[in-house]
Amino acid sequence: MFLHSCKELSQLSHEIDRLWVPDLRAASDKLTFSTIKEKILEILGDLYGENSREFRLVKLTNSPATVVKVVNHIIERNNQNSPHINVVNM
Repeated sequence: MFLHSCKELSQLSHEIDRLWVPDLRAASDKLTFSTIKEKILEILGDLYGENSREFRLVKLTNSPATVVKVVNHIIERNNQNSPHINVVNM
């Protein structure tokens, strides 16, 4: 479940990146961003709860760059804590 959620967060992060390329900005992109942001909030609520710093930050921001940074930070943090990394470091 946890790894699936991280994979889904990664995919949503890439979708946001594609949406906010300067040449592609339009009103429909804002609607799409809102939809993606809601999906991310749902995943963060399941993983960390609605009182978590990550959830509150994504909920309060309207910046796609901030949402991408939060998602990338979560993915990076989870990659560092993976069993594969721990085995290699032993």
